[in-house]
Amino acid sequence: MAQALERYPVEPSPSVKYVLYTHYAYRDADDFAAWSSGTPPNDLVGVQYLAEHLKGLRELLTSPAYEGILVMFYAPGFADCLDGIARGKQRGELLAQNNRIRFAAEVGQSVAALLRSYPQLPMRVRVVTPIDLYDIFGRMNWATAQNLRWWFIGKSQAIRYDTPKIVEAIVRLRLLGSGVPVFRLDYDVLFRGDENKNLPDLGLFKTVASCLRAYRLRMDEPSMATFLLSAAYDTRALTPPESSTSLAAWRGAFATRIFPALPVVPQEIGRVGMEGYTWERYAETVFDSTLARRFYGLAGNDLVTEGVTGIGKIGAHPIASIISGAMLCLSEGAILDLPPFSNFTLNVSWIDDHLKYCLHRELRHLTTITLKVEPLLSDAKLDPIMVQKARAEITDLPSYVLGNYLPTVLWGAVVDAWITANPLLKYRPEYLPTSQQPVWHAIPRHGRSEGVLAAALQTALEEGSFITAERLQLRETLIRVGLQRITEVRRQWADLTASDSETFASIWAKGTCASFFPQLSARCHGIAHQDISLKDEIRETVHLNYHLHDDFLTLVDDALEYIEWTLNWPKIMQVVRSVEQGTVKTDMSWKPQGRG
Repeated sequence: MAQALERYPVEPSPSVKYVLYTHYAYRDADDFAAWSSGTPPNDLVGVQYLAEHLKGLRELLTSPAYEGILVMFYAPGFADCLDGIARGKQRGELLAQNNRIRFAAEVGQSVAALLRSYPQLPMRVRVVTPIDLYDIFGRMNWATAQNLRWWFIGKSQAIRYDTPKIVEAIVRLRLLGSGVPVFRLDYDVLFRGDENKNLPDLGLFKTVASCLRAYRLRMDEPSMATFLLSAAYDTRALTPPESSTSLAAWRGAFATRIFPALPVVPQEIGRVGMEGYTWERYAETVFDSTLARRFYGLAGNDLVTEGVTGIGKIGAHPIASIISGAMLCLSEGAILDLPPFSNFTLNVSWIDDHLKYCLHRELRHLTTITLKVEPLLSDAKLDPIMVQKARAEITDLPSYVLGNYLPTVLWGAVVDAWITANPLLKYRPEYLPTSQQPVWHAIPRHGRSEGVLAAALQTALEEGSFITAERLQLRETLIRVGLQRITEVRRQWADLTASDSETFASIWAKGTCASFFPQLSARCHGIAHQDISLKDEIRETVHLNYHLHDDFLTLVDDALEYIEWTLNWPKIMQVVRSVEQGTVKTDMSWKPQGRG
């Protein structure tokens, strides 16, 4: 036996104080096209971009006393893999028959080979691709596996930006009881190209250390059984006020993007495409910091909100709300109590951070005790800890803002209305006028939620069921409350104008997009039909733009399905937790092939 142990030594698991999680999506669509044309994985742009950051990544993950692990999910083929599992296909069949699944697997293998050039990285960087999930979910009962796609992806054929959060949930579930926190970072916070690829530890050591301290403080506070926390995006460029008049200062400061507040200036639009005048230059030229402050609801020249106005009234508070891609961390209680909002078919702003936090609050999971003795324990959003995010260059601005981003924010505002009945709850009292602070303190924070979706979920969890009659009644309520919020959003954005110009938000709210951008499809033309004036309440779904009408009803159905998903969450947790420890890539005791 002694000789056997000497011949096959057991390699100890690495010291791990934290896990970073990211969904790596840099140029994945372009890389799939290149791979399909014969480009080897090592030569793909996304793989080479990642390789440029590995030296700094090794320094970050091996810092003495602050050692960590990075789990990267590479998502191409995710929906196909879930569909294949539901149809009973074997692992080998999926790889042989689906190019996207095989592409992701080959990229994962290529990255694993690159990691071997850096000491300790093969143990500390885990690339998870859809086929790796087969070992977990391929064992499921067929009838249960049929629902995986609907719970994990919804009706969408595409991978939305929030879809990979289901893999993050798996990481958290596998680590339950270990005491190791998981921090989520957007890949363009972790890997920012020339901005940080040559910096020691990618410039993130202090961020990780500070967030780890904030986590430990909460774990040591017995009144905080369930919590969420995150760092902030970098707002330093907005102070002092005289430096905050450029687009560059604003575009990376908040989770909600600034583009809806950009002015629409016909004479400048006419220059786009001429002599190198791009949409990026257009945005820089027309930017108006006064409109930006009104959009966010910021007061004067200060970085504080001006009462209950702007985006904070209808959605996420720009300063106080947690951010999913900025070191978001959930306690064990949070991941046990609620599944991710993975079943939503549409892109929905704030779906996995602000809205998730508010839902926990309305379900009375979060502590109501005010703790101001320690700055890193006071609020969920850790204002002193900032991360920077690489922002992609603006290309087709009208199509993106009017056809993609504004609908995404609108759906976030609707779900916000379903969860939080009183917008004051999203504000810190110090942000409110003196007259409103007593109102903030008097809001009930116990018992039944006043949010229609939150209250229905409370009842379903208490009763352990969600019957058809309750579902039909809730559907009508969600439609009514949702249309009220759409009316409110429409009026707020219609008023976001300057004396001499409209904004992207205002022309979308007013339905005048076609006057400025006739080439865009009808999907981009506005919120409501032309015969519904701004003075009118939107009371019927048929009053909406035809395309928004269908999407709104999809949003309602997905909210109803989320209640079913939550009731089934314990079953999925058991499946995930039942796999032997050490056999899943995300486990602390997992070892790459050829080691251990």
